[in-house]
Amino acid sequence: MPTPQVLFGDTAREQVKHGIDLLAELVSLTLGPRAGAVFATRDSKIMGPESLTSSAIIARRIVEVNGRGANVGTMMLRHALWQMHEQLGDGGATMAALAHALLAGGEHQIAAGANPKLPRRGREPRVRTALIALAEQVRPLDQQQHLAGLAHAATGDAELGAVFGTIYGQLGPECTIRIEEYAATYLAHQFLEGSAWDGTFVSPHFIADQAGSKTRLHNLRILLADQTISDPRDLLGLLEQLVRQQAGSLLIIANDVTDAARTLLLANRSRGIIDVAAAKLLLVGEHRRETLADIAALTNAYLFDEARGDRLATAGLSELGSARMGQVDAKQITLVGGAGHAPLIDARREQVRRQLTRADQEAARQNIVERLGKLAGGMAVLKLGAASNSERALRKEIAERFIRFVPVALEEGVVPGGGAAYLACQAALDDLAGGIDEEAVGAALVRSALEAPMRWLIRNARQPVAPALAAVRRHGAAAGYDVVGEQVVDMWQANIIDAAKVARIALTTAASIASMALTTDVVVLRRRPAVSSTP
Repeated sequence: MPTPQVLFGDTAREQVKHGIDLLAELVSLTLGPRAGAVFATRDSKIMGPESLTSSAIIARRIVEVNGRGANVGTMMLRHALWQMHEQLGDGGATMAALAHALLAGGEHQIAAGANPKLPRRGREPRVRTALIALAEQVRPLDQQQHLAGLAHAATGDAELGAVFGTIYGQLGPECTIRIEEYAATYLAHQFLEGSAWDGTFVSPHFIADQAGSKTRLHNLRILLADQTISDPRDLLGLLEQLVRQQAGSLLIIANDVTDAARTLLLANRSRGIIDVAAAKLLLVGEHRRETLADIAALTNAYLFDEARGDRLATAGLSELGSARMGQVDAKQITLVGGAGHAPLIDARREQVRRQLTRADQEAARQNIVERLGKLAGGMAVLKLGAASNSERALRKEIAERFIRFVPVALEEGVVPGGGAAYLACQAALDDLAGGIDEEAVGAALVRSALEAPMRWLIRNARQPVAPALAAVRRHGAAAGYDVVGEQVVDMWQANIIDAAKVARIALTTAASIASMALTTDVVVLRRRPAVSSTP
């Protein structure tokens, strides 16, 4: 059993730094379209080594490193990498490269005799200066070419990037994309009209197609109610209006339809008076209420809310939504050709986007992203083909990561990619980096660290770093190094871009990790350190 141990001063700081360096250098190798892969052996003797290209997956596979002090630093960075993955879906390798550079520069200052606390006071304001310079480069993500460029930059796969560009160009950046593995060596895609939500019948007696366990309605009216309907008097007036005006079939989506109200609907259906089905969403609480509001926008329906005092007994045909086709089965409610008005749907999308910016938990963010996709009124199927199973699995991992990443890029826009945005921030620090006081020392440290992402991209592409950086600087703002074309380009014109939110959070997270590591005075090693596969 390990003996309890306390590390002090330089010893504590050096060991923590060693652990951070170890993991940072490992994940930085995955940065860029020409990055290397990290191979990890598996416990199973049958399966070969696993190829890892995601910084978050690499971090998850490393549950402990040699050296108890170093393990503290590794776990510190490991947790930050996983948080980046959960919050943004990308940016971990960039954050690790920045943290590694900030930590190395700070350690050099301390070795030269600087007090660890003083450079921090100069470093943190300079990070804020760099963030302001970063924000000044932001452009909105509002063009199809931006989406294709973002896909290529994020995946490093030209073919995959082109397919994503086509899909997002057709359906918009908030569309739903379903991935299917394809028994071919190439990629394919198809578009499907309509939106589907997790839901089912309130009773199996509403199933019309027993073989397929589903019911399909055409040219239907839709009643939406955030309540349980049990009194048949709430539905009688509406049913009479539908029959009298021959207004078509009816789909009721409510929290539930029970007792005599359900009996009334089934009786009218069995007698052929009206084609009706009743369904419910397999969602709860606020997620269900918000989803009902989304469906209302797509179908131009009024959402009857019991908490608001709405009464179904007074409902009229004008308060019903409509769609060209609706289908209910054991798992989903699908609507095609909703009659929602474009301005109202756009307004609803904007409301949902604001909810996305306020969400602070990954599960909530994913629910909101899914809702945005359904509000697009269509979806795409991406069929992933590859020459081998391992390549197909890798392509699937990269594609899933990018699909999660696009809504993040929408939130704050995009900046020049390939580390060019960070390099352009150096100009804001030039006047502050000269001298020997704490602000000048901090500015020089931050200024130097901002080169790290581009350095790693060039290094991973097996290109000489110093000449490439010098050439980039000669070309001015927004210039960067295209590691695929092996040339200096204007990153905007070359469509090599990154999400502004990811760039911002990567820098702030890296600065936080470096500051914690550089100001560590004591490390207390527990007798039984926790080991977890989830960071």
